[in-house]
Amino acid sequence: MSNGMKKIDKDSLNAEERILKAATDVFAEKGYDAAGVDEIAKRADVTKPLIYYYFKGKKTILEELIKRYLKAVVEEKEQYINSINTLDKEMLYKHLDEKIGIFSKNKKVLKIIAMEMLKEKPVADSVLSSIYQMYHMAMPKIEEMGIEIEDPMDIIVTSFFFGTVPTLSLMLFGDKFCDFYDIDRDELDKRFFKAMKSVYLDYFIEYFKENKK
Repeated sequence: MSNGMKKIDKDSLNAEERILKAATDVFAEKGYDAAGVDEIAKRADVTKPLIYYYFKGKKTILEELIKRYLKAVVEEKEQYINSINTLDKEMLYKHLDEKIGIFSKNKKVLKIIAMEMLKEKPVADSVLSSIYQMYHMAMPKIEEMGIEIEDPMDIIVTSFFFGTVPTLSLMLFGDKFCDFYDIDRDELDKRFFKAMKSVYLDYFIEYFKENKK
């Protein structure tokens, strides 16, 4: 297309999926507030009435995007938690390395979430509740490993401000950072997650060891 917009391949996805894919692109590029249903319809190669057949409006499209992503994250985290039997640093490092691909694959959705989190009144505010859900999901495994948590808020605060927020910042500012410092995006991601291992994962490893019964 002459204006740089890329339509979604009609044969690769059904109409609802094309709408969600197109909305992801538009929201990530322009932000939720500046995005229009007309442009989403054009990118998805569908009519506006078809969008309103699947969704009540722009707000419900955004909510569905975020809900799907967070649902997948919670399911993945549940599988990971159930697989842990030891606080082995190398194993935890390996898991984070595997998640880098997941973050990259969902970079646009994470950018949308980051933009929404910066608002005083986000349209969709599900991130905090998802972190709380994952904490409660992890507690039985933590107790099974003989770790006693005196103040659960320690884990919630650390998870959000040293795990979730930095990752969202990477997705929000990563491309501009790469342009300014003239480095490759893969190189930035590699350096970021290397730092996250030493700052975030090492903290939890030491915290859990100190609180082991």
